[in-house]
Amino acid sequence: MNTSSYLLFSAGDLQLARENQTSDVVRGALPVLASQPEDALALAQLQALRYLFYQDAAAGGLAVELAQARDPGAGDRDDLPALQRRFGWLTAMAMLREHSDWSEAAETYRSAAGDAPQQLDDAADADGALLRTLWLAVVAMAAGILLKEEGPFQSAAAVYRRVVDQHIHPEGFFKSLVDVEGARQTYQAQFAATGALALLSEMARQADEDLWPYHNRAVSANTAATYTFYYYFFPERWRWEAGLSRELTMSIMRRQGAYFEIVNRRSPLRGAEELFAEQRPFFSAIAGGLTTLTHGLKPPAKKRWRLW
Repeated sequence: MNTSSYLLFSAGDLQLARENQTSDVVRGALPVLASQPEDALALAQLQALRYLFYQDAAAGGLAVELAQARDPGAGDRDDLPALQRRFGWLTAMAMLREHSDWSEAAETYRSAAGDAPQQLDDAADADGALLRTLWLAVVAMAAGILLKEEGPFQSAAAVYRRVVDQHIHPEGFFKSLVDVEGARQTYQAQFAATGALALLSEMARQADEDLWPYHNRAVSANTAATYTFYYYFFPERWRWEAGLSRELTMSIMRRQGAYFEIVNRRSPLRGAEELFAEQRPFFSAIAGGLTTLTHGLKPPAKKRWRLW
C-alpha cells in the first residue's frame, strides 16, 4: 500500500497544475485557493493546499493549528455529516505531513477518525444503513492509509466491492437508498453514496490498489456516477422523489459535487463541459477539496517508444 500521496492526489497532480497556471481551469481555481472561508474545515483544507502548491509555510502553519483544534464535540457524533467532516479533516491532515509544525501525527489521525474503522467492521449496509456504512468506509480507508494500517484499508475496499456487487441496480441507482417506500431526499442520498464510491476509488488508486475498474455484471462505480450525473440535468425525470428541481440538484452539486472532477478524469462524462461551465471551480471540504485544481487537468498521455 503506497502511502506517499495526499489521499486523493499526488505531487505530480500539483506539478501539472503549477505548470499550467495560465490555463482556464487552473486560473479559475486559484481565487478559491486564496479565499478565507469562515468554516474552519474549509479554511484548513485551502491553507494546507496553499502550503503544498506555493510552498507557503505560513499557510501550512495555520492549517496545522486548525487541524489540531478541529470541531469541538465532533468526536461525540457519528452521523453522516460528522463522518463527512471527519474525512474532510483527514484529507487536510494528509497535506500537512511534511510541515515542520506537524507532530503527534498518529494520535491526531486516530482522534480525527474516531471509531469509524471499528464501527465499519460491525456495520450493516442493509435496511437503510448503506449510506452510513459507505462513509464509515471512506473514513476508515483514509485513516488506514495515513496510519499505514492494512486492516482498515482492506475492510473499506471490501465494503466498496460488496456495494458494487449487491447494491447498485444495472441502471445505476442504489436500490436500498432510493427504491424504498417512504424514502425522502432520495437524490441527495444517491449523490452522497456515489461520492463515497468515487472517493474510495481515488484513495485506493493513489495507494496503488485501483478500484476504479472493479465491476460486477457490467455495473461499477461509474455506473452510479453516470446515473447521478444524468439526473442533475433532468431532475423532473427522477422517479424516486416528487418535486425534485433543477435548483435543488444545482445546489447539491455546488455543495458536494467536487468529486465529479475526479470521476471525469478517470472516465470522461458525456456532457461534462456543460457541468463545468455551470459549476467550476469545484470546492467541497467534505467531497474531495479543490478538485478543479487537483484533478481538472488530464495528465498528458505517456509517450510510447518504438525502435522502428
